[in-house]
Amino acid sequence: MISRNFSAKPYSAFLALALLPSLAAQATESAETFSWQGDLEAGYLYDSNVNIRELDTTTNNADRAWLVKASLAAKWNPIQPLTVKAGVNHSDQRYDTYDDFDLAITTIHADLSYDFNLLTVGLSNHRADAKLAGDSFMDYTQNTLYASRLWTNQWFTRIEWRDIDKTFATNSERNAQATAYSADVYWFTPSANSFINIGYGVHDETATNNLYSYDGDELRVKWQTKEIIGEQQHTWQIAWQRSTRDYQQLQPDLTAPRYEQRQSVRAQWQLPLMDALVLTPHVEYVDNQSNVDAVDYHETVAGVNLTFSF
Repeated sequence: MISRNFSAKPYSAFLALALLPSLAAQATESAETFSWQGDLEAGYLYDSNVNIRELDTTTNNADRAWLVKASLAAKWNPIQPLTVKAGVNHSDQRYDTYDDFDLAITTIHADLSYDFNLLTVGLSNHRADAKLAGDSFMDYTQNTLYASRLWTNQWFTRIEWRDIDKTFATNSERNAQATAYSADVYWFTPSANSFINIGYGVHDETATNNLYSYDGDELRVKWQTKEIIGEQQHTWQIAWQRSTRDYQQLQPDLTAPRYEQRQSVRAQWQLPLMDALVLTPHVEYVDNQSNVDAVDYHETVAGVNLTFSF
């Protein structure tokens, strides 16, 4: 929900969509009334430019960090068309040198959806509490209304509306409310082992101080494929994203309104070591261009995570 850049990134939620065609085919055969899953994750990463985007703070220096995560999620189908989901997750990233940038985030989420055959409609709520260097940093709340449809075994679409509220513990001028809209299209191969996702969204954010209010948009493309090697299923994923921000008020030290254009590309490989243990090497490159020097930078993050699922 909240990342190091504090932007809504629904990547992990959509990964499960790769299984939708096969799940749809099995729906008439059996339905699990209640299920749950937990994950424990540890990782180590290299960050070429430690930063906090929400504070316009960039060090222009590299560091290494340890990352630990834990999550627990549950799913309940009281009746066949109705699905209730809930979960909690916590992440803690700690740098070797720049401990002022240590970031811990706890997120609680719930989702209620109903399948009307032609369309699935749902509501979800995410609440996140972020701490920076051990101190309260930001509270983030997101309410989402969405509709989705599996048209065939190869096409899936989803549209959503999001209402967002951000409250900063020590900088009330950055407190903001936002409205966002997005749409995604997925195309699956006949085997459902691979898919391509194209998404587009717009974001309108109003802050207490208009210096931080902006309108933006985002275009994203993702490719994922799975293949059995030996007796284990390997997963590869490449994602590209481009976003822009046009700020509404002229800043005192600029001759033109502030703008940002951000592009990122990320690649990862999920390498199963055994049934419940997965090793995930990953690398991401970010090019953040702006007429504000503090947020005009490049960043490369590379690391490896080890995840145990139960």
